[in-house]
Amino acid sequence: MRYDFDISVDRRNTSCLKWDYLDSTFGRDDLISMWIADMDFRLPDSILDAICERAGHGVFGYTVIPDSFYRAVETWFANRYGFEIQREWIVTTPGVVPALNFAMQHFTAEGEGVIIQPPVYHPFEESIRNNGRTTVENPLVLRNGRYCIDFDDLDSRAADARMLVICNPHNPVARVWSRDELKGMMDIAEKHDLIVFSDEIHSDIVFRPHRHFPTLLLGDAARSRTIAAYATSKTFNLAGLQLSVIIIADPWLRAGYTSFIRNLHLTGSNIFGIVATQTAYEQGGEWLSQLLSYLWDNYLFVSEYAHEHLSGVRVLEPEGTFLLWLDCRGTGMSDEQLSEFFIHKAGVGMNNGAMFGTGGDGFMRMNIATTRANLGAALECIRDALGERSSETGSTAAVSY
Repeated sequence: MRYDFDISVDRRNTSCLKWDYLDSTFGRDDLISMWIADMDFRLPDSILDAICERAGHGVFGYTVIPDSFYRAVETWFANRYGFEIQREWIVTTPGVVPALNFAMQHFTAEGEGVIIQPPVYHPFEESIRNNGRTTVENPLVLRNGRYCIDFDDLDSRAADARMLVICNPHNPVARVWSRDELKGMMDIAEKHDLIVFSDEIHSDIVFRPHRHFPTLLLGDAARSRTIAAYATSKTFNLAGLQLSVIIIADPWLRAGYTSFIRNLHLTGSNIFGIVATQTAYEQGGEWLSQLLSYLWDNYLFVSEYAHEHLSGVRVLEPEGTFLLWLDCRGTGMSDEQLSEFFIHKAGVGMNNGAMFGTGGDGFMRMNIATTRANLGAALECIRDALGERSSETGSTAAVSY
């Protein structure tokens, strides 16, 4: 069947962080919301029906994850990635960020270094800092509009670290790391005996010809040190149901990890998260295929519009995720000015690139998982605001890149 992603769903007054808490985030509540990484699209009926059927039972006591859930996970990974998962490798957690915190708390000690690759998802650095670990940065390098890994720098910094956090696909720069890039990182991790936490939550949102390559497929050396995190929260917009699939192939890693979360009484899962995740993996393939096509067209729409109407703004081509990384350095605005401009002049709520750490200055992150109409309205607001700014300053872009 054909799914209509142009249908507008009013998310206000649903305890929705993205739309109901704009004022506490941006200082005003009348913005077009294009920030936090969830989608404005309605779930496919198959998932909604499964949730409603389970809700209709009326009893929600202590829950055990059924065999059918594990079979659905195994089948999805085998079909999409050629990744044959053994059932005992699968651990569930309430989310990927909690899963990272658990790994950090169990496998590293206070003061030990944890490597991140900024600009990167900001809760990584927050988790390191909040747990009393030391942040070690291996900044990505932007070359000809595409981010690359500085392997020499990574090698030198790994000597002072205990853990490497990989983001693949990478949020916010939308790179999908190749097998060779992952192998290069894993070789360094093996050389310095690092634990690897591989956040692969966006793995299903990848655009052709790129393909997601699971870190655990790199072989025994990778499996002996890697904790890989997945979820349907990005793929099918199920973040509110708080269930992530953590894959740990190594028995020693898995025993330590599961023992740690068992002591926190976190081995149970949300019954609706279980039902929705299983159904998504069993029946969501066609919906995802059409979603990817719609998201790619959204990117093309933004890119073409920016080229024609948004002077000083360049859109980097995404390889994955529904997050666009906008290079706004050509506007000549500082990070503070960019926030002021987009919020109070354009009326569009996006994430300022500076929040993602080193290398994020001068960039903005735009969430394009919304209707084309909503996207068009946001772009028109930005265009008009840039035009007004140009008239006030008497110039267009101040800097070219």
